[in-house]
Amino acid sequence: MIFERKIWVITSALPYANGELHIGHIRSTYLPADIFTRFLKMKGFKAYHVCGTDEHGTPILARAIEEKKTPKEVVDYYHEIIKRALQRTHIAFDIFSRTTKPHHYKMTQEFYKRAKKAGYIYIKEIPILYCEHDNIALPDRLVKGNCPYCGAPNQYGDHCEVCGRTYSAFQLKNPRCVICGNPPVIKHSKHAFFALSEFTDRLEKWVKNKLKLTKGVKEHVLHWIREKLQDWDITRDINWGVPVPDIPNQVFYVWWDAPIGYVSFTKELFERIGEDWASVWIEGNGYIVHFIGKDIIYHHVLFWPAMLMANDFALPNEIRVRGFATLEGEKMSKSRGIYIGLEEFIRYWPAEYLRFYWGSTTPESLDDGDFSLREYRERINKMLIGEIGNFIHRVLTLIKRGNICEGNIDENLLKRALNLFNEYENKMISNQFNEAIECVILIARLGNKVLSETEPWRNLQTETSRKILITLFNFIRLISIALSPILPVSARKLREMLNIPPTENIAYNNVLNSLDRNFTLESIRRFITEVKKVKPLFRKITENEIKRLRSKLRL
Repeated sequence: MIFERKIWVITSALPYANGELHIGHIRSTYLPADIFTRFLKMKGFKAYHVCGTDEHGTPILARAIEEKKTPKEVVDYYHEIIKRALQRTHIAFDIFSRTTKPHHYKMTQEFYKRAKKAGYIYIKEIPILYCEHDNIALPDRLVKGNCPYCGAPNQYGDHCEVCGRTYSAFQLKNPRCVICGNPPVIKHSKHAFFALSEFTDRLEKWVKNKLKLTKGVKEHVLHWIREKLQDWDITRDINWGVPVPDIPNQVFYVWWDAPIGYVSFTKELFERIGEDWASVWIEGNGYIVHFIGKDIIYHHVLFWPAMLMANDFALPNEIRVRGFATLEGEKMSKSRGIYIGLEEFIRYWPAEYLRFYWGSTTPESLDDGDFSLREYRERINKMLIGEIGNFIHRVLTLIKRGNICEGNIDENLLKRALNLFNEYENKMISNQFNEAIECVILIARLGNKVLSETEPWRNLQTETSRKILITLFNFIRLISIALSPILPVSARKLREMLNIPPTENIAYNNVLNSLDRNFTLESIRRFITEVKKVKPLFRKITENEIKRLRSKLRL
């Protein structure tokens, strides 16, 4: 059983520190990882959400050159911007570190040395583009030219923003250095290569028999393996990155460096809190779950596990993958005005509305999800407010109005809610968060149906009315803990209203161990005494708010 593991390490793919986050960024990675970690903690498990900014690579170097800044100035700025945006969206990390920290450099170099000692690193001479004017090698983001496929001008040396095709920098037509505009020359350089092909059989067995992946992702990965894995060039001729110990004037390719952050950040965290990081990452006594977007499957399911194998480290137990986000059916683009920044959204509405929207509309699937303003307003107003919020407000208002503090519980009705709560838990542990949220909605929907059928407000003092409202009070208590991983702020406000302890794990045990008559009546009495007025948890989204934001988008 996976619950027997003592320590869970949940990772989110490292956000790249060269730009702000938009509303789609949290869909595939940060929100699902946050929901899952919060759920595990609520149930009392040692679970740690590990992440940080990825701060190396040629795009950062290119941005620094463009903005006439140092790469360090660029990553310092965007680390704080990204960290703040995620905090404001209630994404909780146990550590949010950086790949520019010295301990990360040390571990990245140690990974390389162990892999080389084991025979998985070799040196090979390759051609590179070089600017003789600036005396600098030109990796893909430091060279521009015409797309070799569609002819679009001013395209970088890795892919075309116009036609979407990928290619090598050597294929660009009329290439030029992004710094001075001069055409580059071809030179040769000795690079370190990681022998990924050596791990073909081990990776195939692991993917087939041990790693927890969705069927669609597994089919993609096995197809890549059958097509034969290629060795990876893992060093670059630039000066921004983790230095290669035995090759002067080179740094590691960002995809050798970045995933090691999962380990170095865990080590940093565990040394601070007194846990044993090696027990998880080397001895395999923990349970490791990666949350990623579909664009980095190859890196996480093949390249990164091979790096771990080369170092005799533990492999991840699950890799959870979700698709991209579009905006009103269009790919998000700041330059085209089809874009909503994460912090911009929070200036309009509570961050929990975005959490509810993506949480309830995002299955664990490679399919992309669309942020539609019309559907967003409808889902918040009709589901979150119209079903969940309305149910909570109706029941609590009736209990307070009727001073309902004596009566019995309808055990059969409560059992139906508990069955839905158990289904919620099953969906949560299997990463089907959209279906888990549907279970919460169904609890509220069942409660609303019972209210409509019994109409307790007609006479609040009958035995039937009291029994219904006392039972539905327990529905709300279940909802207050079920919503904790999804809407942590609103769930805490609701628990405060119900006199349930604010700490999630204590609240979870408190509610599930106190659904009997005596505990329930005691909770109701305290609620009636201490809550002066029942206030709605949520406010509706207005049509004017939608129009105001839509007017800013070029749709």
